[in-house]
Amino acid sequence: MQAIALCGMAFWASAANSAEDPASPAWIGKRVDLFMSLCPATAPRFGRFNAAARDSGFLADSKGRLIYKATEVVASLKNSDGRCDCLVSFGTDNPKLAADMILKRLLSSYGSRFQADEDPDSLGELKSADGNLSIQVVTMREAKSQWIGAVVHGNQKCPA
Repeated sequence: MQAIALCGMAFWASAANSAEDPASPAWIGKRVDLFMSLCPATAPRFGRFNAAARDSGFLADSKGRLIYKATEVVASLKNSDGRCDCLVSFGTDNPKLAADMILKRLLSSYGSRFQADEDPDSLGELKSADGNLSIQVVTMREAKSQWIGAVVHGNQKCPA
């Protein structure tokens, strides 16, 4: 899991220039909105991920993959151990607030469909018709920047 987050975060080493403070709820809220509209909203099969990413303003990298929106926001799908992982990572000066905001949004958006699980590294599970989807948040420091990666682990291969 951490390798996925590190891979996505390695594309960008510095935060985007903005008038907003990268530790502010407004800055973080915009990035949490991107995560919610891409990973949980397109789960469990992630078949609408590419369209949702384009609609959110994400651009393709040099290999044609939709992986970024702004300098420090990365979004991608990755096949891992026969399942599809949906990742959104971004730079922030307050990763704890970002993780808390993601948890609150999951609870308010999905209610009883989002529940705690036994994995200490997980925020919980999103109940779906195709099985439970684990949701994790990883934080790390890269150079002088702090990063958060939010991942929804699917139960099947990524769409072609």
